[in-house]
Amino acid sequence: MDRSGRSYFPNHLCRWLVSGAALIAVGVHRPFRLRGVLVAAALLACAPARAGTEGAETTIDLTQHAPLTDDFEFLPAATQLPWTLIEDTTAAGGVALEQRSTPTNANHSLAVYKPVSVKNAEISLRIKATGGEKDQGGGIALRLTAPDSYYLVEMDARRDRVVFLRLANGSAEEIVAVDADIATNAWHKLTVRAVDDEFVVSLDGVWAFTAFDKALSRAGRVALWTATDSVTRFDSFAIAPPSPSAQPW
Repeated sequence: MDRSGRSYFPNHLCRWLVSGAALIAVGVHRPFRLRGVLVAAALLACAPARAGTEGAETTIDLTQHAPLTDDFEFLPAATQLPWTLIEDTTAAGGVALEQRSTPTNANHSLAVYKPVSVKNAEISLRIKATGGEKDQGGGIALRLTAPDSYYLVEMDARRDRVVFLRLANGSAEEIVAVDADIATNAWHKLTVRAVDDEFVVSLDGVWAFTAFDKALSRAGRVALWTATDSVTRFDSFAIAPPSPSAQPW
């Protein structure tokens, strides 16, 4: 395996290696234990290594997060908290987390979920853009190791697109962007499955794109994200181990 956790062998070679080991094992009569050793060695050569902090699914029930500062850190820091729980009959549990103020010293706002740090994960949430003049929408920040270093999956309701960006030391680079039908004042489900250098993004259960980037390879926090003057609501926030289809083989 290489350091990223991938097997050195491509998919078709792995299948050939395992099949060949099984056929050889059939012809080995003594000792019997050698048969299992041959097949096990072939499987081990093709198995991906675990990386990051991966555990059971974490569903964040926003109705139980009061005060919010117990589990969330809000960036940039402000004397008046721009994030608040608000009643919304269309939200799960009737409550949504809303960001409604205009950041003065930054062009974005983050609600960082403190209890979990992951590298490989499937992260999903629902977003509803309810206002904003310059920007409308929000997104998921992942592998966040500093306030200005993370990947971002953004749902841009003003420009009708979904974007994948890398922020490193405050400098943003757009990696992939696709057009999408995004209605304001309506809930949309945004999901990203991150496995090593592969990021599979879907909107409302439909695949949007698959992006690849190796720059940020460490585990990090997950955060809710909004830009400039967006008024955005979030609910149904969940972090889970990546599904099998997101594995790099």
